[in-house]
Amino acid sequence: MAYRVYNRVCFNRLIAVIDKQLLYRGRETINMQSSMGLSMISADQTRKIDSIREQLRQNIQKYFASFTTRKGVIDFLSLTHPDRISIHVDNNDYLNLSFDPELVISDTHSVTPDMHKRILQNSTSHMQTVSVRRQGSDNIMSGVFLQHDCLQHQLSALLAKQILGKECVYLAQSGYAANYGLLQSIVIPATTHVYIDAAAHESLWQGASRGIIHKIKHNSLEDLEQHLRKFGSGIIVVDSLYSAKGSIADLVELCNLKESYDCMLVVDESHSIGLYGPHGRGLAALANVTSRIDFITGSLAKAYCVRAGFVAGRAQEVLYVRENSSASIFSSALMTWDLQRLQRAMTIIYNADKKRQRLMEIATVVRHAAVRLNFDVEQPPLPSPILCLIGGPNPFSKKLQIYFEDVGISGAIFVAPATPVNRSLLRLTLHAGLSDGDVSQIISTLESIAKYHRADLPHTFLKH
Repeated sequence: MAYRVYNRVCFNRLIAVIDKQLLYRGRETINMQSSMGLSMISADQTRKIDSIREQLRQNIQKYFASFTTRKGVIDFLSLTHPDRISIHVDNNDYLNLSFDPELVISDTHSVTPDMHKRILQNSTSHMQTVSVRRQGSDNIMSGVFLQHDCLQHQLSALLAKQILGKECVYLAQSGYAANYGLLQSIVIPATTHVYIDAAAHESLWQGASRGIIHKIKHNSLEDLEQHLRKFGSGIIVVDSLYSAKGSIADLVELCNLKESYDCMLVVDESHSIGLYGPHGRGLAALANVTSRIDFITGSLAKAYCVRAGFVAGRAQEVLYVRENSSASIFSSALMTWDLQRLQRAMTIIYNADKKRQRLMEIATVVRHAAVRLNFDVEQPPLPSPILCLIGGPNPFSKKLQIYFEDVGISGAIFVAPATPVNRSLLRLTLHAGLSDGDVSQIISTLESIAKYHRADLPHTFLKH
């Protein structure tokens, strides 16, 4: 997987070079003069370019042929009859926050009737007043230009102190930008050893791609230690809760290995922040290892339902990342309405213990049913709201989706590159908004699939 990610990055660069060279090839056709500084390429180079273009054509053809339709992955993943769905377990809204009355009301109040009227009247003076009061005109510039007292910095400080328990937080445009920007900033090209879990998020792989990558077997402390013994100090990179498996990392033992071999530890809490620990502070807080982890990252588009990501750590190190990450330097700051939504979501989630308890009860009951029915699912040490049913080759996951869709339940199909090739899956993301009747319907559907469709799904069940 390490080589796959690295080669993908190289291929993107190569395509840019090819496009430039193809422009040079057209010089004679459009009668460009040599004095313009454009040089012809050799016949051998031309053949190589043609070969790469042909390879791209073949890859595209192979890609679309891997789905049941020729319209691409979006069409393949889509529901056949979305109007029939009554139970949604196909998104990351773990606490059902998008339907929380307090957050909905907060969204509707972001623009008051008076403000809306003035906007329509194009009142320049009023718009300037609103801009200054809410964030400042610098929110359309890079985040490195934000003023010290702006809302984004205020929320970053609150997130660091109240939720993540770290000295400093940098808010990014997304979890992807946070992960990529962090590792791109701290990995020394061709020098830093990066020990990354095989199931870690793609953004982490991309960010680490310039380093010396060691692909570690999923959740294998033994494999990690073997690599550490052989290659020495580096950066250990894991998710706390894996989105395409539902498995949970052993953060205590990872911290022990990190300290024994003088490494840095990066933990992505995208799918656990808001769900675990006191006030939803995450799995690191639950395991009481927050202070032992160098960087905690995450997306706030899951439990928090906000378009943002974060990097948390020591103040000087986080500042360094913020001012050296290409994702930070070349992206605008967060928009005012996203910050307002985050501000409200932080209060709701901090006090959402009942929702968290309900979610964990649902997760426990549904997973126990899947294990009882012999589905090949992860059995983590803590309740996990992510239940992944293995399809194998893509058509089998589509079958699983249809079986659930037929009874009004929507699950999300994951295919490569979100999963290994021929290891696609249907993910059921449980959430606190499910009723007892919804949970019973999900379990009865699992029972029906196990009873009537086991032979149709050769990769979904454990083999004894």
